[in-house]
Amino acid sequence: MPSHMKNPPYIHLFAVLCVGALGACANSRVPTKVPVSVSSQADHSPAAQVFQSVNAYRSSQGVKQLQRHAGLDRLAQKHCEYLRQQRGTFSLKGRNVSHMGFDGRALVARELYRMDNISENVAAANHAGTHVDAAVMALWKSSKDHQKNMVDSWTHTGIGVVVDSDGTVFADQLFATISNSQRALHYRFTQF
Repeated sequence: MPSHMKNPPYIHLFAVLCVGALGACANSRVPTKVPVSVSSQADHSPAAQVFQSVNAYRSSQGVKQLQRHAGLDRLAQKHCEYLRQQRGTFSLKGRNVSHMGFDGRALVARELYRMDNISENVAAANHAGTHVDAAVMALWKSSKDHQKNMVDSWTHTGIGVVVDSDGTVFADQLFATISNSQRALHYRFTQF
């Protein structure tokens, strides 16, 4: 064979390594896939407590429980952090909360997460002597509009909670319904 057609030695070494790697892959076990939403530890965060309390309230009213949505959770959490940072700069009916930016959160929920009919509950409360969820639920149950949101025919929710250094709780709960096109798509894929 002419010398210009011989492969350099590193090509042979590379080929041997590739064959060895493929052989090792063929003999290895395929790992079990675990869904990313499964957690080995229970969630005891304030947001999880509010979520559980709202679903318990919905059940007591004969309404189907909500599913938690990670994207809506992020939107709600970000708004809670905004409420804490802007604390004292706005007031809604004498409370230190605002729905500022709701149109943007609703747009993201519609466009990115394919949600319809978005609504929001916000609260600011001091939870001294009570659980965070009890303080928030007391406010929302005492308001006709907030109470209606808690029991309306939503399918999904996102919850954010921030507790400031003085014990003031800022909570945001987004309510939404998965769009009909997404529901149809989900139905088709779950039928297999």
